[in-house]
Parts: sequence; C-alpha cells; structure tokens
Amino acid sequence: MSTIQESEREEIREALVRFLRAEAGEERLREGMQRDHGYDEALWRQLADMGLLGITVSEAYGGIGGSTIDAAMVAEELGRSLLPVPFIETCVMVPSLLESGDITEETQDILSAIVRGTATIAIGGNTALAPYRDPNSTLKLNSDGSVSGEVSLVMHGAHTDFLLLTFGSDAQTRCVLVSSDSGYDVDKQTANDPALRPATIKLNNTPCTALTGLRKDDLERARLRGVAALSALQAGAARAIFEITIDYLKTRYQFGRPIGSFQALKHIAADLFLEVESATSAAHAAANALASADSLAARSVALAGFICNDAFRDVSAQAIQLHGGIAYTREHVAHLYWRRARATLSMLGDSNTHREAYLNTWEAAA
Repeated sequence: MSTIQESEREEIREALVRFLRAEAGEERLREGMQRDHGYDEALWRQLADMGLLGITVSEAYGGIGGSTIDAAMVAEELGRSLLPVPFIETCVMVPSLLESGDITEETQDILSAIVRGTATIAIGGNTALAPYRDPNSTLKLNSDGSVSGEVSLVMHGAHTDFLLLTFGSDAQTRCVLVSSDSGYDVDKQTANDPALRPATIKLNNTPCTALTGLRKDDLERARLRGVAALSALQAGAARAIFEITIDYLKTRYQFGRPIGSFQALKHIAADLFLEVESATSAAHAAANALASADSLAARSVALAGFICNDAFRDVSAQAIQLHGGIAYTREHVAHLYWRRARATLSMLGDSNTHREAYLNTWEAAA
C-alpha cells in the first residue's frame, strides 16, 4: 500500500508538471540527447531533490514508500516530456527486486543511492525481466562467484553506476549486480531512439553480487511493475503528441480554413482520441490493480501492455501524417515521439506477447 494520500499525490503531480515544463522542454531534451548519457544529468539530480526517484523505495531506505499508482503517475509525466531517463529500471524494477530479496548492507546502500540520485541501474539479460531481452546472451555465473559472457540491448549500459544482469530460465532465473567500477567492456550500439543509448556489455570473470532470497513471484512482481510503469509512460507520451497534433490542426490553414475542420481529419482525430483515452484508462487500471494486490492484476497489466503499446505507435505515426512533410524532419518534435514509440514497442514484451499473456489469464481462470 502507498504511504501517499490522494491529495498529496496531486500536489506531487502538479509540482512535477511545473518542473518538467520549466526545465525539460524540447530545447533541453535536444541538448541532453547530445550528452553521453542521452539526457542532462542535472535533471536526474533535480528529480532526486524532489523525492521522485525514491517514489517506490521504502521509507526505511530514505524513499517515499509509494505504490505502483505513484510510480505510474511519475512515468506518465516523464512520458509526456519524452525525458529519456532510466526511471523504470532504476526506480521501479530494481527497488522491487532489492527489497523482495535478502537485504544486505550493499543493497541498502544502493537503495539509498537511488533515492539520492547518485546511482542509476541498467538491466540486461535473456529473461523476461530484461527491458530488451537478448536471446543470444551468453551470460553465466562462474564457480568463483564472478560473471562472464556478453549481453546486448542494455539501455544506458555505457553510462550507468550498476548493471543488473538477469539470465537463466523461467525455472531458475539468476540476478546479479555488477558495479561499473568492476571493469567490463562496453560497445555502443545504434538505435531507432539514440537517446536510450543501447550498449553491448562484455564481461570476463567480473566480480558481482548475486541477489538472493528472490522467489519466482518476486521476479514476476518486478516485471509487472515495470510493464505498468511503461504503459503509463506510453500513455502520457501518446497524449502529449496527440495534443500537439490537435493544436496544429487548429492553426494550420488551407483554402481559407483550419485543416482541423475537414471532415476526414476530424474522423482521424476522433479515432486517435479514443486510443489515447483507452490507453490512459488501461494504464491507470493496471497500476491500481497492482497497488491493491488484485488477484487479476496480471490480466490488467497485460491488457495495458498491448493497448498502450499500440496506442503510442498509432498516435505518433498518425501525428506525422497529419502534420505533413514538416514532421518528417529532425527539427520537428513529432519525429522524436515516433522514434520513442518505435523504441518501446518491444520493451518488456511486444504487443503480441502481452496479448498472449492476457488470453492465458482467461484460460487459467476457465
């Protein structure tokens, strides 16, 4: 359960919206994309000063002790601004894993560092916990407790304080933490959305810390929380580019009238509005179901997974069409939303994966 009251939650949202409008506009976004991290690190520290990086971390480790509802609220606003910070991995999934397993002095220090904004964690591997699952990963745990192998598609992997590597099978999933100080090789990869900074990590007998005490349910809970936060992020981004597009339809004139008054464009806008509203409702329902420990939470999360995935893809694609040629250029922000939509299509599972999971919940209940 969340320690945050509804009135407090609205105050937090309003403060975050004001901050993002003032400090994380398009100009700051583009400037951050030129940095090594893909974003302005000062913004990450400012989010920490606001207490938002510890939104899901227990109060015992300096966090706020919020629930998935609070995490979704922050993710939704970050999605609207397109700020490419590793919030879902560092502030949602990793705290869930660390607090579910055996608490050690090291994990306590990491949780406290997350809250302070002095630690980011990138996740990679070949299990469902990895945001971008690498089926060709060769990660393995050595007999001396070190880790070796190679894994690709690690977002922000080149500039992170810790790696959380997950490998094995559904029957036996291993999770280990590797400090950036341990020494490993990094090859930067290209991506549709360059701000996410994907990397290939190569380890050779690299020291690591195995996370112990984790049950299968703990791993699944962390994954579900990640999907719920991602769905909220996609819903927020879809709404933002939809609103930008509607403003354009109102102000762009052809034949002496705004193009938004043309019947064909009205129909397209109406369809997009339904997609945005459906995505928002699905994302909120998923976060609420997880926060209340609803027995059907996995179904709600799977539903949000494919609805928000599809909505962000469709709305960002139509936004480019409705803007015309200008949106195909790098100078227009619609191009950035489209890239982010494409980049998140397979994050924590693609739409077909979520649809299959959704149908499986019905079959299990039959």
